[in-house]
Formats: sequence, C-alpha cells, structure tokens
Amino acid sequence: MSARIKICREFAGTWSVYGTSPAPVSGLPSLSASIDYACHACNAAPATLELYIDGMYIIAHQESGWPKALVSSGTGETHPVDKTHDLGETPPWSRLMTWLRGPRHFTARPGHPRAREREASKVVSLKLV
Repeated sequence: MSARIKICREFAGTWSVYGTSPAPVSGLPSLSASIDYACHACNAAPATLELYIDGMYIIAHQESGWPKALVSSGTGETHPVDKTHDLGETPPWSRLMTWLRGPRHFTARPGHPRAREREASKVVSLKLV
C-alpha cells in the first residue's frame, strides 16, 4: 500500500506537507523543498501525492524510489514565483477564474445578453478545488 501525502501552498506563500507525520510540517520555502521533504520523510516509498497549488489540484503517483521528477530544477535563472505580478499583468489563474465565473450565453437568440440572463431559470458554476 502506498502512502498518501498532501502538499499545499499556504496563503503566506510557504508550503505545508500532510501525511508524513502525525502533525503537518509547515513553513517550507518552496514546492521542490516540500517534495524533497516528503520523499525523505517516507524513505522514498511508493506514494500518492496530492498537490494543492493556488486553487489547482494535481495528483501524482510515485513508485518506490520516486523516479519521476515532479518539479524542474530550472534553467539557472532566478525569477519571482509569480512573474506576472512584477510585470503588472494579471496572473493566468486569476484570468481563468474570472472567465469561469463570468456570464455565459449559450443561446443564439437575438437580444441583449442581460435580458437573456434574467430569463435563465438555472445557473451553473464550476469551482476548481
């Protein structure tokens, strides 16, 4: 049976690892440090990793020895974690969530979109967890 390990990015920008010990380990500086910690904590035994990163949920399965690299070592350049904020742009996930939450008009009927919204009897939303 493989271990189940949960790795989360916290609001403060640090990372937490759950499932490797009775209490979660928090305050880790990066995703790669969290994965390294989890690998060492379970002695690289087979594991299912659940990654929660800024609203995105990823599952990765590692075999004994953790042969798959889940995070790139980088190109040697140093960049902020969220480059788009430094450039004054909207982050891609923020744009995606705005688009998903925005009004959807799936009808070809003529008329003003807001008028058609008032006619809608059901509203469907998608939430990424």
